[in-house]
Amino acid sequence: MRLLRLAWLALAATLTQACLVVSLHPVYDPETIGFDAALVGTWASQEDTATVTFDRGEWHSYHITIVDGSKTDRFSARLTRVGDLQLLDVAPLDGTDIPDLVIPVHIIYKIAVDADTVSLSALNYDRFYEMAKVGKTDAGLVLDARKNAVLTAPTPDLRQWLQAHAGEDGLFDAPATLKRKAETPAPD
Repeated sequence: MRLLRLAWLALAATLTQACLVVSLHPVYDPETIGFDAALVGTWASQEDTATVTFDRGEWHSYHITIVDGSKTDRFSARLTRVGDLQLLDVAPLDGTDIPDLVIPVHIIYKIAVDADTVSLSALNYDRFYEMAKVGKTDAGLVLDARKNAVLTAPTPDLRQWLQAHAGEDGLFDAPATLKRKAETPAPD
């Protein structure tokens, strides 16, 4: 159930009152967006029945479809590098209408992709919550009314802060690992 603890790549941000670390600004800028074709495909959790599908989107983005039982949700994501970190920035699906008074946020994951597995680690909520309580970050960290940790720093400052702290223990949660799902051959 570790994937659920990772808030299903932002599902909890919009559907529950789960405590998350979110950013008002993306962690990428146009010059740092990357794309790894190895991420495209369907990945399955070994701990439950959920699947996560990464499709190629516009402007070097990914469209993410998460299917968990009868529930399906969609997001957009972009890869970027900050120093040695490879990060995935997940946000509401590009091109969708955001209701008034709703601010689209970004959830940042450290990601590692190889041929058969993808590992995702969210920013560690407990660590950011403690930093926010004592006002100990220059990334503009505050707590919202739901106790989510909200990074308010603009993209360049956020990238600089993450690079400066990348090697610190506990910055990210333990990784959740998904396995590539074998493609079903098309019927003849």
